[in-house]
Amino acid sequence: MHMTPYKVVISGATGLIGSRLVEKLAERGTPVTVLSRHPRAARTHFPAARFPHVTVEGYSPFDPETIAPALVGASAVVHLAGEPIAARWTPEVRTAIRNSREIGTRALVTAITGMSNRPATLISASACRYYGVSASARFGEESPPGPPGDFLTDTTHLWEAQAQLASGQGVRVVILRFGITLAVTKKGRATLKRLHPFLGGRVGSGQQWVSWIHREDAVAILLSALDTPEMRGAYNATSPNPVKMSQVTDAFARAAHGFFRVPVPSMVIRHLLGDGATVILDGQRVHPDRLLAEGFHFRFPQIGPAVYDILS
Repeated sequence: MHMTPYKVVISGATGLIGSRLVEKLAERGTPVTVLSRHPRAARTHFPAARFPHVTVEGYSPFDPETIAPALVGASAVVHLAGEPIAARWTPEVRTAIRNSREIGTRALVTAITGMSNRPATLISASACRYYGVSASARFGEESPPGPPGDFLTDTTHLWEAQAQLASGQGVRVVILRFGITLAVTKKGRATLKRLHPFLGGRVGSGQQWVSWIHREDAVAILLSALDTPEMRGAYNATSPNPVKMSQVTDAFARAAHGFFRVPVPSMVIRHLLGDGATVILDGQRVHPDRLLAEGFHFRFPQIGPAVYDILS
């Protein structure tokens, strides 16, 4: 039996995870308000005939005054918005990545906490990069934050700090540190979000850790966070079985009958992405200790069946 709040407001709702979350909430008949910088496009993404309980509101992500009206009557907010990080990191791209997470989250929290009848719950996306990168360490929620100096790690710390400000105003805050998301794109192409188009016979050394999650499990975790008032604080939203990159590409090669066999050397990825190559070439071994302790059941805990599912 689910206990989803009466109205859920979602930012980043047209993304890989957000779009599926809206679909699942629509199946429940839960009223959803989509916050979008491009409301006309978002309305075509969620047509009224299929999504009668979904409304779309335009907003400016850095302006609390444009966010607040959409929050009226909401019991929960799910914050998934953020600029893509799998790109060449020009100074402009770095600024956009950081601002979308730090200033965008600050604006949302300001809008929430400025209300007299504010939403009871804020669920905010984060990332495994919170722990930094390592070739050998194992990270659970009790692990310390990664050392300063890494752009993505620093950005993640700022991102989470802004979300946590809401907890001081009586809002239940849940932070989900997502791994790389395994899914099928709208065009039917199987991909690991942030890795496409680099799925080959070997990506870089192939020895970097990949903390991954199937999109269905990612959405199930979000629904659990909405439904479970006892969930608070940070959770690792990753499969309980992180793998080396070589195991990821081997799984794709087996499931696709050898199609994914062209190796992509590190130098090629660095040439294409510059400093942004760290997203693909560096990793960390992250485990969902809190979710497992609280009895969450992963539908796709192993990389092989997860890849087979999206390819089939």
